[in-house]
Amino acid sequence: MVDGLRRAVVVGTSAVARAVVAALRADGATVTTAASGAEFAGLAVALRAGGADGPQPGADVVVHAPHTPGSAVPRALVDLTPDAWDRLAEEPVRDGLTALQAAYPLLAPARGRFVLVVPSVAIEGGAGVVASATASEALRALAKSAARRWAPDGVGVHLVAASVFASAPEAEALRGTDVDRSEAVLGADAMTPEAVAEVVLLVCGPGGRHLTGGTLVLDGGALMLP
Repeated sequence: MVDGLRRAVVVGTSAVARAVVAALRADGATVTTAASGAEFAGLAVALRAGGADGPQPGADVVVHAPHTPGSAVPRALVDLTPDAWDRLAEEPVRDGLTALQAAYPLLAPARGRFVLVVPSVAIEGGAGVVASATASEALRALAKSAARRWAPDGVGVHLVAASVFASAPEAEALRGTDVDRSEAVLGADAMTPEAVAEVVLLVCGPGGRHLTGGTLVLDGGALMLP
């Protein structure tokens, strides 16, 4: 792991976030959790300070794996009210920006890693999930910009785009739609939150130290980036 991963923060309430917490703890890390970027920003002050008898200040890894309830339920774009659009497409971006801003002061001293986990619809889009795809792609753009800006400081940023079916049970409503491309690709039917967590730990390991700003697509090969 990152110089022997000791301190991690996981932000989000998705099934992936819970699996990442379990995997990090099994790997021996001390894990702090936050439900949102805003909650994380409040915790970051204490995490930067550390304490005489508590953990050392900072963090080796911050993982942001958000999920907005209802975001994987198919709905026509023309039926979205302004309030629904704000909740599904814009609020996740504001919260993700807050998470990134809070993460940098924690990660810079340790030359640590930030990992963003979003659905692969961020890249390909899909009928009925325009709001989710918009939020996820905007978060990817923010993370890529952070990767460029933070690289000289030794802070790596990894983007993991997992099959939407790994994120929440409600995603099953998308089976049979154009978002569901799993019928002819390697392992897509077996994609689970635990499988995503394995990849998160992989990019946080020694082999990921020369990587930053790239997107790993975990959908069994349905979408292959050049």
